Order: sequence, then C-alpha cells, then structure tokens
Amino acid sequence: MKPVVNQNAPRGHYTPGMIAGGLLFVSGQTSADPATGWPAEGGFEAEMQMALDKMESVLLAGGCTRKDVVMCRIYLPDMALWDRANAVYGAFFGDHRPARIVLPVGTLNRNCQVELDVVAEVPAP
Repeated sequence: MKPVVNQNAPRGHYTPGMIAGGLLFVSGQTSADPATGWPAEGGFEAEMQMALDKMESVLLAGGCTRKDVVMCRIYLPDMALWDRANAVYGAFFGDHRPARIVLPVGTLNRNCQVELDVVAEVPAP
C-alpha cells in the first residue's frame, strides 16, 4: 500500500488517499473550504464543486485524473439536493460516467451539504 497526501488535505488520523491493488481509494471529501475549514461560500453548487475539486486534488497527487474514477459515492444531508448535485457532477465528469451511489446521511461535519469519496484505477506506468 502507498499513502497519497495532497497539499490542501486537513490533518487527522486518516490518509487522503491510499493506493492498493492498482486502485486509488480517496477518503471522504467534504465541501469545506481548505482555507477556512467551513463550507464553501456560494450555496450548494459551490459546495458540490468544492468537494469535487478537493477529490480531484487527491486524484492528481496519486497520479490519476477524473477519467480514472470507477466508483463515486455522494453523501447528502437531504435527497432534495439530488438534482442540483447531479447537475454539478455531470458538468464535472462530462462524458465519463463512473459507477455511482447517492446516499442521504443527515447532518454532515460542520454542516457541509455534501461529502464524496471515490475509487480510481491507477494508470500503468
């Protein structure tokens, strides 16, 4: 196993990403702005974009891109946010369509409106 650490990752008892068996497992990325630790300003769409951007930062640190994502899990406090999440997600991934699950989980850390984690295939050297 090989840990992946990116520059904007908060510190804690976890690793932002872990490579094992040719896959990169990205830990949950909330919509908290790394500069403040609080949800990104600008409403739900800005929060969804922040979570995706943070996830992409870990992917890049692990030698992957968004096109290498094979599975994404999206955690929302309320399924009423589904359509809005899907719109930002679709714009982010474009024609690439990873497997996905969206789960309602109630209140997230620091009242973020989204958290996501992904699994990506690490390209062969």
